[in-house]
Amino acid sequence: MSMHKPVVAPSRRSLCLAACALAITAAVALAASAYQSGWQGNWLLASVFTAERILPLVGLGLLLGQLPRRMLPFALASLVLGAAAGILLREPFFALMAPVPGAAAHLFLTGPIACVLIGLPLVLPRGARTWFALPLLALVGAALAIATLLGDPTLHERSYRPLAFAAEIWISATVALAAAAFDRAWLTVAARIFASWLIAIGFLYGGAYMAAKRTALEPPPFPALPADGEFPGFGRVLQELDGKEPAG
Repeated sequence: MSMHKPVVAPSRRSLCLAACALAITAAVALAASAYQSGWQGNWLLASVFTAERILPLVGLGLLLGQLPRRMLPFALASLVLGAAAGILLREPFFALMAPVPGAAAHLFLTGPIACVLIGLPLVLPRGARTWFALPLLALVGAALAIATLLGDPTLHERSYRPLAFAAEIWISATVALAAAAFDRAWLTVAARIFASWLIAIGFLYGGAYMAAKRTALEPPPFPALPADGEFPGFGRVLQELDGKEPAG
């Protein structure tokens, strides 16, 4: 008689409860973080909660939630390894994308790239998704990791990266748990429609960025100094040092 108990898959009710608990807990933590910053534009995670970042994260959650349970560890491993590779190899990626018009001024098009890479496997029938998803998830992880680094609004503050990655994991994990809990035929159809939107948005926004007039990062113009003799700005001080009464 075998002493090993059979592995029981989590029920849909438990997945739903886990998704709700994760969503509420992280939402409270994020709200507290935003409240501490005064609900202003200087919130540390303001760059994470933009449409360009949230859309691929939601698509990633739908894809992970609808993958077969036995393939989920491989999918997560591919995602994590891709993210690590993206962080380590971001400089060659920047050099590769630098000649693309508008890339440098728009986070090297990591947002549109992530949308297309997520939409491609998600738009396929569920039976054909797995083998396309595993290699593409590595590229998705790299694109999202690079976008997270480029979206840093601080001067490399230590708390930004762990908070940003935690917020992104929260978004995808909550959607994945909800997708697994409400695994219905209508959700599969809705996910494929959403995937087609992701692909279209990725190509449209990527093309718009490339066609934009702003094709490179340009420093702002320096303010013109007032002309005041041979030493602009120091005329009054030099006159006082010479013992003269400053004019005016």
